[in-house]
Amino acid sequence: MTAVLEIERSAAVAAPAPPARRRSYRSAWILAPLLVVAGLVNGWNLHGWPGRVNDDEGTYVDQAWAMLDHGALAHYTYWYDHPFLGWAIIAGYAGLTDGFDRAPSGVMVGREVMLIATLVSCALLWLLARRLRFNRAWSALAVALFALSPLAVYFHRMVFLDNLATMFMLAALAAAASPRRSVGAALSSAVWFAGAALCKETIVILLPALVWLLVRHTDRRTRPWNLGVFGVTFVVLVSAYPVFALLKNELVPGDGHVSLGWALWWQLFGRSGSGSLLDPSSGAYALAHSWVDLDPWLIVGGVLLVPVALLVPRLRPIALALLIQVAMMCRGGYLPFAYVIALLPFAALLIAGAGDELWAWLPSWRRYLPAGAAALVAVTLVLPAWASTMIAQSRTDGSADSRAATRWVVDHVPRDSVVVTDDYIWLDLKLAGFTKPVWLWKVDTDPEVMEEVLPAGVSSIDYIVMAGQADSTLASLPTLRAGVAGSDVVERFGEIEVRKVRR
Repeated sequence: MTAVLEIERSAAVAAPAPPARRRSYRSAWILAPLLVVAGLVNGWNLHGWPGRVNDDEGTYVDQAWAMLDHGALAHYTYWYDHPFLGWAIIAGYAGLTDGFDRAPSGVMVGREVMLIATLVSCALLWLLARRLRFNRAWSALAVALFALSPLAVYFHRMVFLDNLATMFMLAALAAAASPRRSVGAALSSAVWFAGAALCKETIVILLPALVWLLVRHTDRRTRPWNLGVFGVTFVVLVSAYPVFALLKNELVPGDGHVSLGWALWWQLFGRSGSGSLLDPSSGAYALAHSWVDLDPWLIVGGVLLVPVALLVPRLRPIALALLIQVAMMCRGGYLPFAYVIALLPFAALLIAGAGDELWAWLPSWRRYLPAGAAALVAVTLVLPAWASTMIAQSRTDGSADSRAATRWVVDHVPRDSVVVTDDYIWLDLKLAGFTKPVWLWKVDTDPEVMEEVLPAGVSSIDYIVMAGQADSTLASLPTLRAGVAGSDVVERFGEIEVRKVRR
């Protein structure tokens, strides 16, 4: 018996690895270098480029700091502008890595989280592509497009909740496409999608595409049960947000308090629209044009392939996800600056998926013709344009002026001075020991700030540190406008002026 057991043990050791394990090893050998390249490209000059172009970055990082510093959901009154899971993740990372004490600037902590989210999203995109039955080469192309496009690099680096929501959305799609077709897959898909919604609520518009993918990857006999589990789980998890507001008596508008109801109304109807993508004179068209200027290949290529993808069953949910988002751009509502982030993975999947479908459909000797033509376009047009853009990005320090202005204030202004500034500089002043920095958008709009920090209006302000603001902005903030008019420039760093208010 002992001899038999030894023979069986030896045979087991000598036996080749199961095919599934060998396949996973092959995938790992392809994906690992892709992640290394993606990490280098997206992490190089992370602090310097893009510059500080949208102070939503500062807002989300400041709110994360408030969670760690004094257990609040925001550095000012939390008014339900977005669910708070996104900056809670940033806060968790900062707490684990001592981020706000070691990083050169507060916003750098958030950008580190965005880099991690990008790499996780790349891995999830690979998994989703493989579960959609892309071969490894086309799956790698999808990841490369998503990770290396100059448009993607620009937005992946910035601290936007959309990056975290997209990561969770990709996890939900990958779970929905699980080959196990199990209730567990539906359950995990709902959990991940709830995480996406609790990072950025607008991602919910992609629910039809996710449900369609889930339907395609469930057995007809268990489909009602799987969909039921998905729906109940998602609704229960997401409902925690309005329940939180209800428990704080902030669900519906009322005197003397903020409310989730009012915030939702403002998000949907209160803001002025950006116009329709179909109107060349609209803000939406101008914003979309700026995306195409960064990279004309990824988004345009993906959108042009939507009709083709709708003819391929496995690509239809992905095409629907991209089509929904493009349709929303045409409706004439408000179009956020970072809206493009959620388009990127679907455009990459459609381009790679179309190539995979064509490769499988054509006879072996003909498939090399379109592949060769695509490679020629890539080598002669796409890659040189991407390379030149990335080289320029790696050499640009767009945040240098803001950091220099912050350093001047830290070195020359007393710590108890009232300094009105943007949300990038606000946190760095707080970390440097300033007790009364004021985010410029809270002047005249936050009763608590006006009562406690600016009781004498403009006479309470010592310094204003900011780039020039549009006349329409200053018109809505009369105290700030008066402060700018009654102040002198003492230092200038690029477009950022340090103004001392005259007494």
